[in-house]
Amino acid sequence: MVTKAPLVSVILPNYNHEKYLKQRLESIFNQTVQDIEVILLDDFSTDNSRNILLQYSRHSKVSQCIFNEANSGSTFKQWDKGIALAKGKFVWIAESDDFCEDIFLERLLEPHFVDHTLALSFCQSHRVDSGGEVTGNWITHTAEHGKNAFEKDFKMDGNVFIENYLIHKNVIPNVSAVLFRKIGLNKIAPLRFEPFMRYNADWFYYIQLLCNSNVYFVAETLNYFRYHESSVIAKAGGESGWVKIFRMELEVRKTMIKFLSKENLPNFDKVQKQARIGDNRLYQLTARSLINRQNYLKGLVLVWNKPYLLKKALKHTFKKIIQDG
Repeated sequence: MVTKAPLVSVILPNYNHEKYLKQRLESIFNQTVQDIEVILLDDFSTDNSRNILLQYSRHSKVSQCIFNEANSGSTFKQWDKGIALAKGKFVWIAESDDFCEDIFLERLLEPHFVDHTLALSFCQSHRVDSGGEVTGNWITHTAEHGKNAFEKDFKMDGNVFIENYLIHKNVIPNVSAVLFRKIGLNKIAPLRFEPFMRYNADWFYYIQLLCNSNVYFVAETLNYFRYHESSVIAKAGGESGWVKIFRMELEVRKTMIKFLSKENLPNFDKVQKQARIGDNRLYQLTARSLINRQNYLKGLVLVWNKPYLLKKALKHTFKKIIQDG
């Protein structure tokens, strides 16, 4: 058992990931930085996760191993529990189906040692399928922001990062790639969670943390972010799922702006302008998706009160009708 305050608290929230647990846990315990505690949290798994976690709970780095007696309904609630238990100066939320390079913590700690103003550091991620095959790199997720935007390490003012990137979309797609400074997490705890945040509460937390703070990005690809058909986003696929996510994302975006409006950002006017651009992009993408699925009326109604977007949607509708015969 860990007896002294560690440098890093590693929180592993698990639900039905028996297939990936050993690889995940070994990638944690094999880190070159060993001043860690590991907090194991299971959200009432129905597979063999419990037995695997009990086996690893005997490891000297494990400080807590907790099994919920009922499912919490959200991984974000597990994050909150783990943060409350964490004793480290830094916190790493290592999702149970991901894994990483052995130097992950070493590389992400380096900028924090140099600059104590950082709320978080994060690195680039590989895209991995259910079978563990690398299928790409998540740098494509930020391609719209310019070819070279995320190709090199950088430190950035958090407010500028929000204005340039985070107000448009969640450019930190996987929490497993993030190292948080615990003092920052303490300021936003307990983590806010609303039903409309089911898929993207982390996006709002990043906004909270980086407001009037700083961020560091490590361009080296050190994290392996697994995407599979059982993920919550994948389950929401299809027309109705797409519209549902659209409405939930719109609510999150409104919540972000409401929060930022009270935080005295020196660049709030610019952030608000970029937020409107992001809102319009979301409307346009959703309308286009509906039209592509031949749900022309829903797509047009969605942007009915936005003349510029309606014009584009009508043009796309006519083109789609002609293509489909």
